[in-house]
Amino acid sequence: MKTKPLNSKSIFLILSVFLALSVTTGVTGQTVEGCTDSRASNFNPQATVNDGSCIFPFTVYNPAVKYLLPQEVEETSGLSYFNGKFWTINDSGGLPMVYGLDTLTGEVVQRIAVKNAANRDWESLATDKEYLYIGDFGNNSGNRDDLGIYKLPLSEFPAMGDAEIAAEFIAFEYEDQPEEQVKRKENNYDCEAFLAAGDSLYLFSKNWGNQETRLYALPKTPGTHRAVLLNSFDCKGLITGADMDTVSNTIVLTGYTNQSWVPFMWLLYDYPENQFFSGNKRRIDMLNLPATQVEAIAFSQPYTGLITSEGHVLFSQTAFGIQIRDWVSPSPSFIENNPDKHFDFRLSPNPATGNKVFVDITGAAHKELVLNVYDSSGKQLVQPEHVVKHTNEGENRVKLKINHLKPGLYFVRLSCDGYQVEKKLMVQ
Repeated sequence: MKTKPLNSKSIFLILSVFLALSVTTGVTGQTVEGCTDSRASNFNPQATVNDGSCIFPFTVYNPAVKYLLPQEVEETSGLSYFNGKFWTINDSGGLPMVYGLDTLTGEVVQRIAVKNAANRDWESLATDKEYLYIGDFGNNSGNRDDLGIYKLPLSEFPAMGDAEIAAEFIAFEYEDQPEEQVKRKENNYDCEAFLAAGDSLYLFSKNWGNQETRLYALPKTPGTHRAVLLNSFDCKGLITGADMDTVSNTIVLTGYTNQSWVPFMWLLYDYPENQFFSGNKRRIDMLNLPATQVEAIAFSQPYTGLITSEGHVLFSQTAFGIQIRDWVSPSPSFIENNPDKHFDFRLSPNPATGNKVFVDITGAAHKELVLNVYDSSGKQLVQPEHVVKHTNEGENRVKLKINHLKPGLYFVRLSCDGYQVEKKLMVQ
């Protein structure tokens, strides 16, 4: 039987189907979407792109009390760190003042008055390299029409002593807020958290009505603007504070549940650009702090910071130390990973089901390499195995015994001349 030659349309169709299958199956080495965080219960070791689908186990955290705060900042509603001090503010009815706190004792050691401002309802602080921003956007009743942000130059903050500083003002309204008023407990246009990143300010709403939060973007320039709605997230509580750990690019949102008043943190990380709700979202519940109105958060060192709670009849105003490294560090072994373009390795089989895994190494000819294995908590499991290269091509196969390893996730690290390459190994 004679076969008809394929026309260009048929060839295009076949190529399209092949490419689609290749992307789906990873035949051509294309990206595979899935959960890329090994700490998640649905971790996919084959995934190369995080699709935001990670599911994390219920996590309880008990932060230690750092110090009780003085009565002068009883309503500590915002927190920031710069010039070697934590800075805080009081909310509605307080003085238009920013208070500098000693990092060791929590005592007020500096007072900066904002001389051309009024404290209608100050709720949050944010900083970038040049300015401190004060969010005067508290809106419990949902009917304010004078929302704004004060902008103070950090260059005018003295190293010591009190001062007065004039501020610029950024006025805004929410682009999606309806004109008709809503009942206070159904109001979704309150806000108590924001941060500065790049050329924008990002606001996280405090939704009394549906216990969610919406993300808005504003320019940093003084004037009158409309806050642009970017996305929303079901946080199952009231968001009251936000800050970013710039080392891991992790945003931490603080808040508390509306009914039981149990504080929590949401960790947002591994997101594309500034799409903060599109990456990993992990909730940390602080069950040992019931009836605590957590209001603010600020990082002072990588992975390390402070959260503060407002004082009331059941609880004194308090600062708690926090540490997020265990949840967001890019490598559970907590060792900096510096890939060397001149050598690499692959593991087979992976996932592993037998008693051994082969480590096929390429590059680094005639050099000594060190092989280490870590569990998912970062504990080193075996003593280093020295691998000496003997081939000019720089290729070698090493047999790694795994009969002593329990099923789970591990990390295999190969080091050479101060450089490291690390791969995930799933043992089944």
